[in-house]
Amino acid sequence: MFFKYFSITLITLINLFFKIYSKKKNIKICWQHYFFGYLFIIYLFIALSEVVGFPSLYRLQKNLNSGQAVFNPGINLIPFSDGLEISAILNIIFFMPFGFLLPTLWRKYRRLFPTILQGFILSFIIEMSQLFTHRATDITDLIMNTIGALLGWLLFSLLSKFFFKLCEKTAIEFSIIKFINI
Repeated sequence: MFFKYFSITLITLINLFFKIYSKKKNIKICWQHYFFGYLFIIYLFIALSEVVGFPSLYRLQKNLNSGQAVFNPGINLIPFSDGLEISAILNIIFFMPFGFLLPTLWRKYRRLFPTILQGFILSFIIEMSQLFTHRATDITDLIMNTIGALLGWLLFSLLSKFFFKLCEKTAIEFSIIKFINI
């Protein structure tokens, strides 16, 4: 519950900050970018809250007080050790929006490698965080999530040929380095 309220507050503050920044720097951002940006934020929120399943502070305290482990070191490093299960296909489907929305929002992800790299990094973070939520950490999930990001990027590449104008209006050039004036 805390994570949900914290996330909503953080999203609102970040959005307000970027709106003030873009207005101050006279950067025009179209409504389509905000629309896809909100879809991306909702997607990330679902990924972190439902897939990772952050435990509540109450649950962590209860585990610590009862002597239960907070860390679950179970990691499967053998790809496809259980064969190709439905969960592998679901992981691909789950990461396709990530691979699709990154290039929709930011031009630097219109190239394949940066999108796949970000998909891999997000998947790796999710898999490592599952060590602390008593969920399975599996190399197959990492592979399938990265494939999902790849397929999402391919879908974007295909659709952008038909919806070029929308894609050009939606994506922006943004770098955190430019943002903080380094």
